[in-house]
Amino acid sequence: MHPLTLGAPISVHPQVDPLDDLQWADRHPQIEGAWLIDHLQGWFPRGAPGGVLDDPHQLLDPLSLLAAGAVRTERVTLGVAVTDPLRRSSVALAQGASTISWLGHRPMRLGLGVGDPGQLRPFGLHPGRERTGRLTYLRPALRQLDDLRTTGGLGITAVAGYELYVAAHGPRMLELTAAHGDGWLPTTLSPRVYREKLDYLRAHAESIGRDPAAIRPTLFAWSALAPTGRESRALLAHPSVRAVALYRGPAGFSAHGATYPLDHGYIPQDIPAEKATDLLTSIPDAVVADAVLHGSPEEVREQLQEYREAGCEHVILNDIGRFTDPEGTARFREAMLSLARS
Repeated sequence: MHPLTLGAPISVHPQVDPLDDLQWADRHPQIEGAWLIDHLQGWFPRGAPGGVLDDPHQLLDPLSLLAAGAVRTERVTLGVAVTDPLRRSSVALAQGASTISWLGHRPMRLGLGVGDPGQLRPFGLHPGRERTGRLTYLRPALRQLDDLRTTGGLGITAVAGYELYVAAHGPRMLELTAAHGDGWLPTTLSPRVYREKLDYLRAHAESIGRDPAAIRPTLFAWSALAPTGRESRALLAHPSVRAVALYRGPAGFSAHGATYPLDHGYIPQDIPAEKATDLLTSIPDAVVADAVLHGSPEEVREQLQEYREAGCEHVILNDIGRFTDPEGTARFREAMLSLARS
């Protein structure tokens, strides 16, 4: 069984210094990776209490931040979790990732998925409100991103390549991961489902002649960490933290006997500001608790051990509890280091 390594979240908000996050992660060898999300809009709607964030939709470009961080760090691996091939073409993504790899003297981890409707629809990049039916553009994008670094199609990859991580959940996406991925990067799966999907991925990799061990099983987890369980659980009451439960969709709500409150997939911009707080506070606590990793460092450690036993090798703790108040970053960092020292 492989050891389970941890990835730290890097802010993409101007109110919380991303470069300080990157340098902090680099100073602590217990932290293996540093990851940024690629959003054009935040995960919670305007109108809800934002903590230290003046506007949830003020976001910085992650590839630019990683380029700046690459020359300010020495050790920690750098990644984006995840982007899509609509905002930037495959060729642009490949060149950007290779440039970051060259600047940092280590391969960047390029996470790719179908794209969050909340980041695409408001800008006219894709009309869909759901994540389904998007393989028509993702399949060729993955193939090209893989080919560009293996066939010499993009010259810079010969001296500065990148690793390709795929955000896959359904069978066809898992098959694409088996064919092209260096890493598998799902989100919000139970350990049981994680194991089942990993078994499927590995079986398909073997069937097409790839070594399953060449594909690193990873997990993206929304979290609200704190030095004590009481502090962590209290963070789940904050509307901005509760918002990520809407990404669970109807299935996540029905699992707790609740009805999904939206008519379609969650797009933060679609929520009227005057209704945002009431909507988020009305989400059942059990759905929020399922969506956000929380508890004392000891409790979180036990939860992560279940993922390790399911085959996971790296967990990205995308902590959103840290943005609820000015002390949040210090609180999160203390908790993460306590967790990492185990």
